[in-house]
Amino acid sequence: MKLLTIDTLEQVREKLHRYFSAVERRTEEVPLQQAVGRYLAEDLAAPADLPERDRSVVDGYAVAVADTFGVSESSPVLLELIGEVEMGREASQRIAPGQAIYTPTGGMLPPGADSVVMLEYAERMDERHLAVYAPAAPGSGVMRRGEDVRKGQVLYRSGHRVTSRDAGMLAAMGQAFLPVFVPPTVAILSTGDEVVSILEEPGPGQVRDINSYALSALVCGLGARVSSVALIRDSREALAEALREALRRSDLVLISGGSSAGVQDHTAQVIGDMGSPGVVTHGIAMKPGKPTIVGIVQDEQCCGQRARLVIGLPGHPLAAVVAFRAVAEDFLLRYYFNSEERDEEVPARLTENVPGGDGRETFVMVRLHRETDGWAAEPIHAKSGAISPFRYADGFLRLPALSEGAAAGQRVLIRRWRGE
Repeated sequence: MKLLTIDTLEQVREKLHRYFSAVERRTEEVPLQQAVGRYLAEDLAAPADLPERDRSVVDGYAVAVADTFGVSESSPVLLELIGEVEMGREASQRIAPGQAIYTPTGGMLPPGADSVVMLEYAERMDERHLAVYAPAAPGSGVMRRGEDVRKGQVLYRSGHRVTSRDAGMLAAMGQAFLPVFVPPTVAILSTGDEVVSILEEPGPGQVRDINSYALSALVCGLGARVSSVALIRDSREALAEALREALRRSDLVLISGGSSAGVQDHTAQVIGDMGSPGVVTHGIAMKPGKPTIVGIVQDEQCCGQRARLVIGLPGHPLAAVVAFRAVAEDFLLRYYFNSEERDEEVPARLTENVPGGDGRETFVMVRLHRETDGWAAEPIHAKSGAISPFRYADGFLRLPALSEGAAAGQRVLIRRWRGE
């Protein structure tokens, strides 16, 4: 099959947008306790002010500020103590000038009070009288209604991935159940006569199946689901049968290996045989990952009414991971999770020169080291097919296609591995 003109990553995204911009995202509701890691399917706004009433944020005495003007340790004011606020009950007793009410942390602020004097600055003289030794400022010791969150304020947007940090706020909003997107399913086909199960001892010329495990971890870490994993021999018929079955059950199919132009590389031909439009990109201007294939299948017999994306990834693990992150990850986030979530970027000083990619967008794995004034990024050098960079890499440097490279000492942005 003739190789198509190599596309940039941006051109690949434009092609995908033509076919998937109107994809219908499926939704469901899940209990809040099961929502961490899921992507919200709706904007969530505060149903009420938080707090819903003025309340104390310290243990102390609710007072009128005017009663404490000019007081000090040597010249305290004596106030009448008329009661206390009970937790979980409305503070209905109003204080008049010269009066105070004991108010615990979290208790409602009684009517007539505009501040709370901490216990440390007051002393009970007897059951009915209180000495205050420090002046109060308006609003001190108090959280006003809506000061934390205003009713109607949008706190979470559709596409936000729920984290453990969100649980408390969502509970305060009364969100016992959350509308979330149904995770897309991804099938992984690992191809090659040389690839054997990780349970086997590789023979001469054989390697263990690395890519299906590396890709499965990336899929699950993103919040999608792996629908199936299969090892496929270098047979056009076997690959076609496996791909046809994967298309029936999955939203995305990843084929590892067979993306280059070798005699045994059937991926492009098989994708083209599945249905229109078939292969839309065979080669991406990126390094590593140039041989990546992008195919779209719209055949109703195997896909139903929805288009399916098939990505042929290079067989080398490093190139396969980079291509997944550059193409598949962006696709899943955008079209199935409505998410703009991206990697955390940290500024770092480059420890050595990094050359550009000769017109290709370049991804360079780096190890990060702490320095007195921030991070240092050390490029990791590895030959094609090396696995060790996965062990040491903290992230990667991404150089634009037209970049001449980056110089030692230059401040660059390093993308941390997602979830690390």
